[in-house]
Amino acid sequence: MAGYHQMIPPTEKRSWLSLLRNQLRLCINIDILRLGYLMIIGRKYLLVVLILVVLALLSCEIFARYYLGLGTPPLSIEHPQIEYMFKPDQDIYRFGNRIVINHYGMRTMPFAASDSNDVRIMIFGDSVLNGGSLTDHDSLATTILQKKLAEKIGKKVIVGNISAGSWGPANWLAYAEEYGFFNASAVILIISSHDYTDNPTFQPLDKNTHPTSNPTFAFIEGVTRYLPRYLPQFKQSDNSDDIGSLLENDIQNRSHIGLRKLKEFLLLAKDKSQFVLVFQYWEKEEIERGEAKYGNSRIREVCESLGIYPIQLMPYFQHSLNIGNDPYRDDIHPNLIGQEVIATALLENLPDDVLHLPR
Repeated sequence: MAGYHQMIPPTEKRSWLSLLRNQLRLCINIDILRLGYLMIIGRKYLLVVLILVVLALLSCEIFARYYLGLGTPPLSIEHPQIEYMFKPDQDIYRFGNRIVINHYGMRTMPFAASDSNDVRIMIFGDSVLNGGSLTDHDSLATTILQKKLAEKIGKKVIVGNISAGSWGPANWLAYAEEYGFFNASAVILIISSHDYTDNPTFQPLDKNTHPTSNPTFAFIEGVTRYLPRYLPQFKQSDNSDDIGSLLENDIQNRSHIGLRKLKEFLLLAKDKSQFVLVFQYWEKEEIERGEAKYGNSRIREVCESLGIYPIQLMPYFQHSLNIGNDPYRDDIHPNLIGQEVIATALLENLPDDVLHLPR
């Protein structure tokens, strides 16, 4: 072998090494080009994926905001006496329904604080009266009543919808003490059997039930606020009966507080208005069972002690069910038919003198 290496001329040896280096360079260059090509292809695919993701998110946002009406929920504000109420001066669309909140936090079109030429009726309630985001302004019982009364007497009528979800006697009383009754000819209360234990807690508002600001993205609101309601593993138990518990679910103490506040509210209404009417709302379960819950009788006792004889809404809802028109959206709340039923009951039981009182 030593002799063989000695036989290779130096020039040929250098040529052979040069060829080997060139081959190595060529292979390396090819690998670099191949790697570069793959990186370019990878970047293109990554760019395509990013564009598709952005388009998907943008489509979700457009769908959620402009088709579902998410992104602009009716906003609430905390209040040191009332606990919470709707933020004044809102006019939005939600699920295709118009939601109007006037300067006084009512779900009513704006009106002047005083006007001697109109007839005014202020109606207090909770989510039953309020209708929620699934009820358009024109489909509310208060709006329907206002239009029918205006047609009946041929003059301007204001029917105030003073309500919010989970309000109870203490909330109504605090609102009346804060804002008054706006020179109403009549004050009406629509109250459910469970409302007599619904007392304020003054806890921070739950953004999923009482949002205080608009979400940044509409589709995020849909995912975080509404999607869990349709996923069994995320569904929460109904704690509506526990809202306002001041004394660790002590039903007796809660009812004592609620009934006392109810009496104070009704006394204040009687002092400021010539007519005070109370309508007792029945949940679907109560209608089907043919018997109201215990709170119905306790509320009725307080009213009758003040010379106010409550009107039961049960016959009106029972009739609607009997003719095949279900007036309930769920176990508690009225749907659009139910709002019509409430408006009919209010109109039929409103004293004629309310519409002709001198102002």
